[in-house]
Amino acid sequence: MDTLNADGTWDRLGSIALLLHQAATQLWSEADQSAADSPLHDLGLGVYLAHSQASALLPEDYELPDVEVDELEERTPLQLLTEAEELTRPLPLHRPDLVHGSELVVDLCDLIREARGLGY
Repeated sequence: MDTLNADGTWDRLGSIALLLHQAATQLWSEADQSAADSPLHDLGLGVYLAHSQASALLPEDYELPDVEVDELEERTPLQLLTEAEELTRPLPLHRPDLVHGSELVVDLCDLIREARGLGY
């Protein structure tokens, strides 16, 4: 067992990355069918950037957990964002290797607010 992952930190971040990837994919799919000036493009980009933030916090050799994509596809982008934010709550953001994790938390809260404003 990886002693650095004994508390589930990496698995939690991996799950966050997967949730954000699915939310970004769904938003980009909807944005592709919307007008060029649709706010979905901005939200999709924001979620994609948050996905990159979460992924950057993971160790290089970390392998993402297997998840049933069908299960994730049933959730709305707002549900996926909210679940990702909830998973950040127990993260030990005081650790030096997670120093940028607080930026991810703030960005997720902003993205949730933006998604709600768009009616999700």
